[in-house]
Amino acid sequence: MALDNARGHQSLNISAAFSGIAALVVLLRLYTRCFVVRSLGVEDYFICLSMLCSIGFTITIGIQVQYGMGQHVWTVEPKDNRESLKAFFASLLLYNMSLSLTKASILLQYRRVFPTKKFRIACWIIIGIVFVYTLWTIFGNVFQCIPVSAFWTLDPNAWCMDQIASWFTNAALNIATDLAIIILPMPVIRTLNLQRRQKQLLAGIFAVGGFVCVVSILRLQSLAVISNSKDVTYDNPPAATWSSVEAHVGIICSCLPCLRPLLSRLLPRFFRGTTYRRNAHTAPPIYSRRAYGRHSSDIDFVLSEIEKEPKGKGASGDMELGHRGRDDVIEVITEVHVSVDDKSDAGTPVGKLFRLQEESSTEDLVRDARDAV
Repeated sequence: MALDNARGHQSLNISAAFSGIAALVVLLRLYTRCFVVRSLGVEDYFICLSMLCSIGFTITIGIQVQYGMGQHVWTVEPKDNRESLKAFFASLLLYNMSLSLTKASILLQYRRVFPTKKFRIACWIIIGIVFVYTLWTIFGNVFQCIPVSAFWTLDPNAWCMDQIASWFTNAALNIATDLAIIILPMPVIRTLNLQRRQKQLLAGIFAVGGFVCVVSILRLQSLAVISNSKDVTYDNPPAATWSSVEAHVGIICSCLPCLRPLLSRLLPRFFRGTTYRRNAHTAPPIYSRRAYGRHSSDIDFVLSEIEKEPKGKGASGDMELGHRGRDDVIEVITEVHVSVDDKSDAGTPVGKLFRLQEESSTEDLVRDARDAV
């Protein structure tokens, strides 16, 4: 059992640090959805499952380090190597499950933000692709050796597939789906009637996952090192580290847009939301979206869609909207909190919660928002 293993412990410490950060971000997301906007979606359950898989992945790294990962292969005892390979076997499954659940969560968020029919179909297609190749990858990882135990017993009489080819294929598919998820909302954002700066800000919010692609490419480079290594236990820590960072960064990036309602309360000067406190003397005479100015911009609207469940009969958001179809109509709900220091001229308290509901097409909404700026 490895005791002096600086290389392995460095990998474990980095993985544990990212696990802690990701877990904190997920907890903040759950707090926001449960207690701030009071609306949990199926994507929140998916990200929780992904977080559990990522924590499990970090645990498997710890087990591998305990049994020799990071040390030279000729210093690792055969029994320790078997235990390390068992943990490595489990880590392959947990890693792929975490990535897939995170991607599904992001795509389900997309469906809430951009409710057009064509966009939803595109989301379901990518979800289907992720689901199919994840099943294929997990099946391939479980049965890459026949019998399965030959993966860690290294039985020379067993049949085993080419692991290196499987790793590179899986990495390539991960990068491809990451790029698809980043590119998917860009055409929709480009067609919005927004100022260039607003479009850039909105595109940046959804393109933050590009950092995951960078990490995936770095991980691919570390896999190339292992594929040519004669000292696998010593060369494996970088690949394990980048795999862990990739999984946890994906979780963090998927949660950041969901934290806006919480940040709006904590930092109201930097995040303008749909909830305001005003003095009775300064409250606008008409409680309309336009009366509150910039907070009704399309960027705020798109982000606010992440905070609430779709309205209608079910998760699909189907509802009767007169002569206009679902693709053309978005329901906007704005809440305005008014704090009262005294009474109005008529002597009636005006501290109320005004709930305004308006239906408009996407183009009308953006046009009105831009005029209000």
